[in-house]
Amino acid sequence: MSSTTRSLGVVAFLLLLFGGGLLFLTGGGRQPVASTPVLRPEPTSLPEPVASVQLVELIPPAKIEVSAEEVARTSVLWPLRVELDLLEASYLPSTEGGTPIGSGASAKLLGRIMGSGDQGARARIEFVAGPNAGRVLLTDVTGSFGATDLYPGLSIVEVHGDGILGSRREVRLRQERETLLNIGYGRPGSVEGRVQDRDGAGLEGAAVTVDGTRVTTGPDGFFFLGSVASGQVLVEVEFEGYAAYQELAWVAAGKPNAADRMTFTLQPEATMQIVIDGNAGGPGPVQVILLPGQESQRLQQESAHRNMRYPWHALNPIEVYPGSPKTVTGLPAEVVKVYAFRPGAEGAMQVVNLRTGRPGLCTLHLEPAPRLTGIVTLGGQPAADAIVRLEAPNRVRAALSYFREGSQYLETAVMPSLPPAVQEVRTNANGRYTLTAWADQSATRYLEARGADGRTWAGRLVQKGEEVVDLDLKEVDLGDADLSLEFPGRFQGLPLEVVIEGAPHDPWILPPQDELVVGDLLDGRWHLKLTWHGTPIFEETLEIGAGTRREVELPAECVEGQDEEAWRRAGREYPQNP
Repeated sequence: MSSTTRSLGVVAFLLLLFGGGLLFLTGGGRQPVASTPVLRPEPTSLPEPVASVQLVELIPPAKIEVSAEEVARTSVLWPLRVELDLLEASYLPSTEGGTPIGSGASAKLLGRIMGSGDQGARARIEFVAGPNAGRVLLTDVTGSFGATDLYPGLSIVEVHGDGILGSRREVRLRQERETLLNIGYGRPGSVEGRVQDRDGAGLEGAAVTVDGTRVTTGPDGFFFLGSVASGQVLVEVEFEGYAAYQELAWVAAGKPNAADRMTFTLQPEATMQIVIDGNAGGPGPVQVILLPGQESQRLQQESAHRNMRYPWHALNPIEVYPGSPKTVTGLPAEVVKVYAFRPGAEGAMQVVNLRTGRPGLCTLHLEPAPRLTGIVTLGGQPAADAIVRLEAPNRVRAALSYFREGSQYLETAVMPSLPPAVQEVRTNANGRYTLTAWADQSATRYLEARGADGRTWAGRLVQKGEEVVDLDLKEVDLGDADLSLEFPGRFQGLPLEVVIEGAPHDPWILPPQDELVVGDLLDGRWHLKLTWHGTPIFEETLEIGAGTRREVELPAECVEGQDEEAWRRAGREYPQNP
């Protein structure tokens, strides 16, 4: 079972509907006492739902304040870790024994962002390219962040926050695996390098981006950056007339990094004209995606570091209209696969061998495809400009089925989400939408619509053979679920770490008289796990609705605390009057 089964398109809708504030935690119920810390969502900007932006953070970490007096009330040295992961939301349609919605999102990303002085930094980690584009993770007060419901493959993330340099990194996510991303800004290194042509001549005026900081090369192609966070950074190079280039390079902490470690040789560009033959499907443009050909994939897979690639994500997707050819420049001279997608049309693909000095021509012929169409209404009237999305329950499986490749193919380039896995359109003035059915990639698919007002929704499963499905927008009932955890026998404060869907919230102390209440959850099936000092205490898969309660017996050490010697061995000062 996946760590999450909700449609992430619905997640984007829920953000629009509720402004990102779907969860808060309290110690002591709905009306906490004044001394009880309260976790409340920080405001978050609302992204526009775009077809290439599929993932949005549902639950931002919250800000809490804990007084010194509160901390001093406990001798419990280690926090109780409470983890909640949504398995299936009740409002989503499901079929007996069917693949849960969102089951392909099983990759995990955990990490910590450290500022100066080895202190955790408040930061925003945003996926800017790849299948998780648009997803945003926020750190807690310790600088920790995480997510357990990401799509596998290569992604590019940007890190921003007050008082830190910021970064731009490539991350490799794998199904059912944990990936770590730790960045420290306390000991930045300096970087110098050079951009040259294949004859060794320096290229002045080239744009070089190192870990998100952009500079321009000077005379003889040299560049310099005084402060770059240490670690494996992403370097991107562009210069007119040459193929764009990217490489993963290591930056040592607190020291200069020599130019010979960052000397980049650019190759003359290849160009290609893309022509769409036929006007099947639509209306609207054809979405064209360029990916490396088989030989390029083989070389990348055999490379010891696999760190030299063309930045395909900088191009994809390309919009091309039938009858209006488009010329693409700055391409590598190699074999390229060109894919074309348009709602209501079959996908098309052509392999093109690009060469320097001889423009390539790619003609993609579109044929009509089995369609899914219908009308979206609101209050009996056509709903114009509603967003309609068709999604395979397991997007990863659907994409690999279309490519006819194994999961390692997802690591050959930073790829956007593909229409055979998830596609999105807007209704016309009559409320009508048209989508390609893609039933061969997934016989059962999830169809949803979100009203232009941002408050209404409709969704259902569709089966192979269905051609016309009308949807009537209504306000969605998400339920009013909450979970209360009672820990009997407590007589002092209890340190807590609460993690929702991999996202940590600021740690705090739960007063002895209070229960832990997790409120405003989605009705549905959740997985609950409690751990103290590395020891599992409680684990259960449960249905959480209104007023759900559990009593958990804590170990004696978690209740009685630790003595002064244990605190000293841990390198911490024993609290006064615990």
